[in-house]
Order: sequence, then structure tokens, then C-alpha cells
Amino acid sequence: MPDSNDQIYVGAYEDYQLGRKIILGSHFLTSEEIIEFAKKWDPVPFHIDEQAGLESTHGSLIAAGAHLIAIRIKLIQAEGVNHHVIASMGWDDVKFLNPARPKDNLTLSFECIQKRLSKSKPNCGIVTMYFEMTNQDNDLVLSLNDTILVRTRGN
Repeated sequence: MPDSNDQIYVGAYEDYQLGRKIILGSHFLTSEEIIEFAKKWDPVPFHIDEQAGLESTHGSLIAAGAHLIAIRIKLIQAEGVNHHVIASMGWDDVKFLNPARPKDNLTLSFECIQKRLSKSKPNCGIVTMYFEMTNQDNDLVLSLNDTILVRTRGN
């Protein structure tokens, strides 16, 4: 497996290698961040109130699923914008597998699982990547497949 110093987004369709797992980075989750995000976007009691979290079936404050998606996007964009990517074509099999809690250190990785040239856009390819977000105990918190439309080299 490559280490996190590998250049992640070298650009074009041809650069995506099937089976290559890349670690994008990590994010340390705080109670304050969980509450701030949830108050604005998902004000469920166990996302915005520590006592309600303790009394819930989760046993603590936990991050909203939308918050985990936002962290995923932040970690991807922290690597820099890949100007070869034209658009996201959609996410599949989005799963929130374990709660993300305050003081969790969340690590995001991805692996290219499919790629093919586009039939309708000859200068593009379609790439599907499997993303995983784990905590410091290597518990899987989030997984999803993300399919993108990306230019081929020289286009």
C-alpha cells in the first residue's frame, strides 16, 4: 500500500490504478464540532446535546452522517482540486457502520475499483472508487462508492 506521501491526484483517467489503496488523511473530531454542525444541519438530540447522547442507545454524543460526508469531502479537497474531474456521477452503497464520537481520529482512504472509457464522451473515462472512513481503533465508520467522470490525458 502506498504511504500518505504519494501524489494522490495526478490527474487524468489513466492515472487511476485498479486496486491501489490510498490514504487521504485524518480528521480529529471534537464535541464542539459535532454540536455546531448538527445544530445547523441535523438537530437530533444525540447530535447536539451531550446528556441526550449519554442517555441514547449510542451512549454518547455522535456525529451526524451528513457531518461524516462533509469531513470526507474536506479531506478529499485538502489534497487539491483535480482539474481533470468533470463531475461526480453519484454515490452508491453509502453506509454509516459505527458511530463517530468526540475524540475520534477519523482516517479516509479510497481504492479504485472500476474504470472504463466513456461511450458517449470519447475524451473521458468513468472511475468508481470505494471510500472507507475508520476511527483510531480501525472501526469502519463510513463506506461508499463514488463514481466520477474524468478527462483522459491530454484533454
